Amino acid sequence: VRLVESKVLLVAERILEVLEGGSDYLTFEAKLKQELDSLGCEILREVLEALDRKLRESEERKRSWVVVRKNDPKEILTPFGPMVFKRSYYRHKESRKYSYLVDEKAGITPHARVGVNLKAALTEACAAMSYEESTLQISRHNPLLKVSRQTVARCVKEFKAKGAAPAPVKRRVSVLYVEADEDHVRVRGRRGAQARLVYVHEGIQEYPRPHLKNVRYFTAVSKTPVELWEEVGNYIADHYELEAIEKIYLSGDGASWIRTGQEYIPGAIFILDKFHLAKYILKATAHAPELRASIYQGIRALNKQAVLSSLNTALKRAEGLPRQKRIQDTITYIENNWDGIEAAVNNPEVGCSAEGHVSHILAARLSSRPMAWSLKGADNMAAMRAVKANGESVHEHYLSAQVP
Repeated sequence: VRLVESKVLLVAERILEVLEGGSDYLTFEAKLKQELDSLGCEILREVLEALDRKLRESEERKRSWVVVRKNDPKEILTPFGPMVFKRSYYRHKESRKYSYLVDEKAGITPHARVGVNLKAALTEACAAMSYEESTLQISRHNPLLKVSRQTVARCVKEFKAKGAAPAPVKRRVSVLYVEADEDHVRVRGRRGAQARLVYVHEGIQEYPRPHLKNVRYFTAVSKTPVELWEEVGNYIADHYELEAIEKIYLSGDGASWIRTGQEYIPGAIFILDKFHLAKYILKATAHAPELRASIYQGIRALNKQAVLSSLNTALKRAEGLPRQKRIQDTITYIENNWDGIEAAVNNPEVGCSAEGHVSHILAARLSSRPMAWSLKGADNMAAMRAVKANGESVHEHYLSAQVP
């Protein structure tokens, strides 16, 4: 209280200087920020040292821990700036373990130089911008908060997303939509990795602008497809009354990991994404564009033989092995996903926007610019992007995993 009182008096003097014309407003604003940051550091120091005194005087502590040293200094970078406090070092009577008990109580790990709240702020910032830009953003009003890119990278690697909060009441819907696609990420020491995105929603809601209703995003880089789909399946079971769902549509490009989802979402109807089908057809008929009309006509009529016949005609006209391989790949793709093509024709109202979601949520931060990630960094960054897309706070998710 005395600290606050002295600072308030100092701030009052600054205010009088502005009102009486002795100082300009912008100078006052900068000085006020400095005073408040200084006050924040002093209050944090006083609180931690008071906690340390309380622990030293605690009878419960005395039964288990012995004081080894007092007044050991510790410097930590907080959201207000660098702060130095003094605390006691203890030894456990039975286990002989050594510890700064007040550090444990405050969530300060051994050798830590940056506080948890500042790390959480850095993690939140770098979910939207580069490591360098994020540390510049955090320190824009206080240069003392500038940390290295390596420090930000370590914050990302420490991130752990919470699971979806349990639903107070399960929702009742007749139709549920699941869409999936992946981004290709450069990972150091590997040929590459897939950042997979799956999202569950209840359809498109038009007001106030078109958006997916009650959407929930899931990502994975190091998880297996089975682990990812188990997470999605558990979310659906925990948040929806399964007996009320009449249809579940699973949309994607037909990749094997996406088709695996049918095993973990009972009764899911696979819908082949029209965008990816069109890409295959376009590549297969680049040298014979007049065949496209007959291919699409065969698809609309669900005449598989007519579609394959047109593609075989394109194959006969093709020159060169690369072009022939593209056509053969298209034939294989259509044969393997014909059930998805049939379902798409029979359910024309079911769309798929997975390509756009991957671009916006994953590629925008993970692969749109030349960059390489560690596997852990890519995994956690994808999770952070999903947290933001779910309308949740990366800052809060970080703190929940770090604060004891």
